[in-house]
Amino acid sequence: MNYVGQLAGQVLVTVKELYKGINQATLSGCIDVVVVRQRDGTYQCSPFHVRFGKLGVLRSKEKVIDIEVKGEPVELHMKLGDNGEAFFVQESEQQNVRNSQP
Repeated sequence: MNYVGQLAGQVLVTVKELYKGINQATLSGCIDVVVVRQRDGTYQCSPFHVRFGKLGVLRSKEKVIDIEVKGEPVELHMKLGDNGEAFFVQESEQQNVRNSQP
């Protein structure tokens, strides 16, 4: 019985070491988004984060992510960064940006 206890303890230590050794870049994940309709009919949402692990996307640079809402495509896209993080690219309406120097 003592041998079984030692073996179980060794397995637990090995699993803990494997978990510690996981490279975060290989993991995928996201967080939930809360969307609330405003009184004027517009919608606002909580911030969200999406990341694709390197195992899921071999060449992530300059990939475009299509977004669907309730299964329907929308005219909104994200790009995928070098580390698998997804981000929005927003165009600036301002043509000339002045450098403000004291």
